[in-house]
Amino acid sequence: MNNSAINARLSTLLAALLLGTAAAPADILYVANNGNNTISKIDPDGTITVFANGVNSPRGLAFDSSGNLYASIPGQITKFAPDGTPSLFANSGLSFPFGLAFDQSGSLYVANLLGNTIARFAPDGTPSVFAVAGLGSPAGLAFDGSGNLYAANNNNGTIEKFAPDGTPSTFASGMTSPISLAFDRSGNLYAGNYYNNTITRFAPDGTPSLFANSGLSGPYALAIDSSGNLYAANGNNNTIEKYDSAGNDLGVFVSSGLDFPTAMAFEPAVVPEPSTVVLLASGAAACLLFRRRRA
Repeated sequence: MNNSAINARLSTLLAALLLGTAAAPADILYVANNGNNTISKIDPDGTITVFANGVNSPRGLAFDSSGNLYASIPGQITKFAPDGTPSLFANSGLSFPFGLAFDQSGSLYVANLLGNTIARFAPDGTPSVFAVAGLGSPAGLAFDGSGNLYAANNNNGTIEKFAPDGTPSTFASGMTSPISLAFDRSGNLYAGNYYNNTITRFAPDGTPSLFANSGLSGPYALAIDSSGNLYAANGNNNTIEKYDSAGNDLGVFVSSGLDFPTAMAFEPAVVPEPSTVVLLASGAAACLLFRRRRA
């Protein structure tokens, strides 16, 4: 094998190793069933299994960066290890906890539906009050790429935006019972409107448009997969509807095994440590150099 062929092969192999280090998301969806006190796990093909039993009326779900799943239940936040083992994460500063969201530093934010506040918990569980202004029964929470937190105010028909330091501003108003939020990779915000069975999409500059009005019956929760498809959990008819990124209704994704689904979260992708990349790349280079010397 000549030098140019060896160099080309080495470059191709190293590129494949480097680009393939971040595992492709499996798009495994977790769903909180408020009606039967369970958390379901749904594979990409729609196969549904029970991840956790005895979860008292769960209403919010969120994953941390280590793959632990957090669920809001009356009066507390429960943490589930990847194998499903539960433990108490927090039980103070909560008043009917609903939506959950993690920031980039690993702090957990909790919408207190009845207390009209948003609580913040440090990674070690230390509580503090993040926001009290501009809230009216906050339900769904979502972070944008700049670290701003958005809260769906179910009672006053608004979406409130909070800067990282907690400064509030109204992002959208005049809505009908917004309850669920989700961001796509392009920075568009989606809001599920519970009572009028629609999903509104907001461009990054705040311009609203109708995203979906079919296949919805109380869209309690929204989630977006790695391909940009949006899923809506219908609390009123125990189904999950699926839409492509253009808003085309792809039909029912799951229609059995659910009981008043109120929250959804996709399992995060696993990214190997940088040292793994170095070892793989070094091994590939050594292998090809050895072959080069023998040629």
